[in-house]
Amino acid sequence: MTLSIMYLPVGCLVYGETFSFAIMADPHVDGNAARRAKFQTAVDWIKDNKNNNNIELVFVLGDIAWGRTGSSRNLAIARQILNRLNIVGIPYIPIIGDNEIETGCEREFQDVFEPQYKYLSGRFVNWQKATVPVRNMYLQNFSFDYKGCHFVCLDFNSRKRGDEGGELHDFPGGSWHWFKNDIEKCSKPKKENIVIMSHIGMFRTGFEMADKYLFSKEEMTKIKQFLYNYREYIDSNYAGHLHQNWNMIVWSGLFTPLYSVRVTDETWYDTQWPESNDRQLTVRLVQVNNNGPKITYHQHIQNIEAENPVLETKNLR
Repeated sequence: MTLSIMYLPVGCLVYGETFSFAIMADPHVDGNAARRAKFQTAVDWIKDNKNNNNIELVFVLGDIAWGRTGSSRNLAIARQILNRLNIVGIPYIPIIGDNEIETGCEREFQDVFEPQYKYLSGRFVNWQKATVPVRNMYLQNFSFDYKGCHFVCLDFNSRKRGDEGGELHDFPGGSWHWFKNDIEKCSKPKKENIVIMSHIGMFRTGFEMADKYLFSKEEMTKIKQFLYNYREYIDSNYAGHLHQNWNMIVWSGLFTPLYSVRVTDETWYDTQWPESNDRQLTVRLVQVNNNGPKITYHQHIQNIEAENPVLETKNLR
């Protein structure tokens, strides 16, 4: 009797299988030794707890690193810290933030993390990445499938000087057109299988002090009108940027929920609004279960005590 063995590509859907992904946001590797040390501590915690928590992916939601214009040193340091995850078999997914752009490092971000994107393209099913540059902007938009989930990662960071809010980039080749095309064409085998990752969350709070860091009313109307027809398939938009742990529901009208927005706190801490005055490192853990008529996600905020994290300096330059 001849046995036939079929090898499934990484990320292929297996019903009933669970996995977890981790989220880190806003590490701000910018030359500050304490921030870098805390980022290392968060990465090492994920490594050390990989098996206990079944962590298979890590998303880093923007403001990863930057330096003076034309310098990629801090980005390279951040990449070397994150490469520890690759070594232990946890692919990390870097997403650009507004601070890399504001400091003139979006081209450097592309150059530094291009090897990682190539690595991911060989690891994940249905990897798609937008061509750069477009209108001299390095818009980092990409998506992939993993065990029944469709992850779409978006660059909605403004390119206007001094603007820390969201921008759809609604033009041919821009983020909004790419996003709409990706959602329209992606596989939807189960309810709530689409997960959106972005540095800036796709929501508004109704408070001016917060909303200046988010999208305009007009752009949120565009987002909600488009996603209305896909509301049964989109679970959450995970974001950083606000340096808080917030959960919001985006509604269409008064009675129709479209999706949740889950904002993750930074890996360091500060006291300037809207930062919370805590001294813990935050890692969000999300357990995914596709055993049922829809995919479900269980949230856990892991606060890591790190008053005096140890900074490793070897092999980081």
